[in-house]
This record gives sequence, structure tokens and C-alpha cells, in this order.
Amino acid sequence: MNGGKDYEAGGERQAYYPVQVPIGWQRKPEHRGGVVYISPSGSVLSSLEQVKIYLLTDGTCKCGLECPLILHKVFNFDPGAAVKQRTAEDVRADDDVTKLCIHKRKLLAVATLHRSMGAHPRGGTSQSRR
Repeated sequence: MNGGKDYEAGGERQAYYPVQVPIGWQRKPEHRGGVVYISPSGSVLSSLEQVKIYLLTDGTCKCGLECPLILHKVFNFDPGAAVKQRTAEDVRADDDVTKLCIHKRKLLAVATLHRSMGAHPRGGTSQSRR
């Protein structure tokens, strides 16, 4: 993973890593002290149980989620948790891009698209003529 700190928990040494918000997803604090995740399609999820129901529902957008998905490592509703938004560079750093499963290649394509959309303002570009 992307580094972190070790800490003692019940006599065992465990690694601590920031929550990595999937590409295309948002993680936002709530005014009441909680956290919500917003899916790429705009669904607001405020608990791990809601995430499970969302992911098991046919037709919901699961873009940006890696395979295999380990829910508690991706979706953390602790408002005090360290957070890092995943980028295309993170995906590339995980493995050799040529050896990625189809899901990781799609994830990389989505990440690249998100990065390019953020770099180009909407509506102000010139259009090609035919």
C-alpha cells in the first residue's frame, strides 16, 4: 500500500494506512459528525450496510472499485480517519499495467478520464470543423 504507521492493538502490531477513496467516488464529512460516501451515480451512502445493499443491487454504478473489494478497507465511516483520494498514478504504482486484470485496466482508464476532465474546463474549448 501507500505507506503508513504501525500501531499496537491488543498486543498485536498492525499497520495503519489512510482510507483510499475510490476514483469517481467522494467521501464527505457530515455536519452531525458522520461521514457519507457518494457513488459516481450520485447515491449517498451513510453506513457500511448501505454500501453493501448498494453494491448488491443490479444496475448500480460500481466504477472505480477494485477487485477484489474489501469493504472495510475502502469504506470507512470514521470521521477521524486519514483519507487519500485514489488517482491514476496510484493504480499504476500498484502493479505493472500490462499485467493488470481487466478490472484494474478499466479502473486505470476511469482514473485517466477523471484526471483529464479536471485539467480541462468544460464549455470553453474550441470545436473542430468538418
